[in-house]
Amino acid sequence: MTAYVVFLALFVAAYYVDRHGLETVFLTVWIPIFLCIPFTFTAHIPMVPIRTFSQAAIVPILYVLFKEKWHLIRLGRLELLLAIYVVVRVGADFNSRGYKDAQNYAFYMLSCLIGPYLMGSYIINSRRMDIKTCKAFVLIFLIFFPLFLYEAKFWVSPIFRLMSPLFPDASSGLSIRFGLARTAGTFEHPILACIMVVAVYRLHRWLVWTGAWKKEQEGWLGKIQRWCKPLSFTFDVQIAIVLTIMALMTISRGPWIGGIAAAILVGAGNLKNRKRALVIVFLMFVVGGIGGKLALDAYITPGEGRVIAEEAQTMLYRKVMVERYTEYLVEKMWTGWGLTTVPTIKGMESIDNAFFLMALQHGIIAPLIFVIMFVYAIVSQISFGLKSPPGEAPLGFTFAGIYLMCFVAFASVYMGAQTEPLLFLLLGWGEGIKARKPVSHSPSSTDVAAPARAFRRVLA
Repeated sequence: MTAYVVFLALFVAAYYVDRHGLETVFLTVWIPIFLCIPFTFTAHIPMVPIRTFSQAAIVPILYVLFKEKWHLIRLGRLELLLAIYVVVRVGADFNSRGYKDAQNYAFYMLSCLIGPYLMGSYIINSRRMDIKTCKAFVLIFLIFFPLFLYEAKFWVSPIFRLMSPLFPDASSGLSIRFGLARTAGTFEHPILACIMVVAVYRLHRWLVWTGAWKKEQEGWLGKIQRWCKPLSFTFDVQIAIVLTIMALMTISRGPWIGGIAAAILVGAGNLKNRKRALVIVFLMFVVGGIGGKLALDAYITPGEGRVIAEEAQTMLYRKVMVERYTEYLVEKMWTGWGLTTVPTIKGMESIDNAFFLMALQHGIIAPLIFVIMFVYAIVSQISFGLKSPPGEAPLGFTFAGIYLMCFVAFASVYMGAQTEPLLFLLLGWGEGIKARKPVSHSPSSTDVAAPARAFRRVLA
């Protein structure tokens, strides 16, 4: 019964959207709940598909969004791909696990993929909201920093320690490397935590380039800024240091490598001759990819009479894991085994590759469409960013960099917890900025979205 506390999020979101509208509830309710409460804290009520705090919070938001903005909804290439992706995965799950499980999975897709996509497209609808949303993410992660330090010392997130009595079946996902706790925060796994940190770091860097950190901040960001004034670094540098330390505390190579690739790609968007820079970046990625593959093969192949290092063993595990599970993939190549019914090999229960796991669950068409969606998103965001005036930092390049980082990281971990909704939020956000009319891109822009009608008026 204690798990039913998840439904408080629904009532809080309904109250805020009623009193303050979509923008406020998105910034001050959904984002904090989404980031701060682990997805492992779930409620299971018969005939009710709502499982997590985040899912509960998004229900009234989507209701009002559909009521107020349905006439603005665009149906373009990416929306079509998203619809096909959802139908393929839910249909494959229905075929493998039956109606009841597929129904719950369909609600997950609505609340954690389609919902964030729509919020990104239609709530983050101005440059003012771009900046406010980026700052909301940065603020939450600044608050997370002391919690990461606590977790590194005591090997458990304080949020998990505080709330776990309400959810006795939840797991904290502790991972140890080099005798140190790899911090996972509220994100279930250290690699997933690092993906989130790197994504927020990229949003922070975009804020730096727009000049958003140069003035005095408001609210909690203003309080943190004043507390940190005695330090010698400027506020933006302090934030960068904190986020970098948080990423290092996860001890996660995949997102680190992806973060470097993202920084290179995003950096090309800030140069005067962006097209030439992109050609150089592409060649760097090709050479680096080939060189990295050769180096990895050499690293995980033991020499005669030698034992490979522990770090190499974890990399070798992923290679052998794919080889062993390929037999199951071939057996149900088109339909998959189902979200939770993939056969397991003893000693290899963890399938550490999001794309391969997706193929095992719902057939090879699902990851193929997923890859097409994000390749299209990366290319279209870069193309859109190339049209920005010289000297401006295109937000599209930042999104493209985050997508690229995630692709690299998901080759070494499952796509779980907050990472999947974040990706689709950014996907919708990116499509939204392409559809806007040209406006001033100054951080002091007065571009203000039309006020949302109150929740009670929608019900009426």
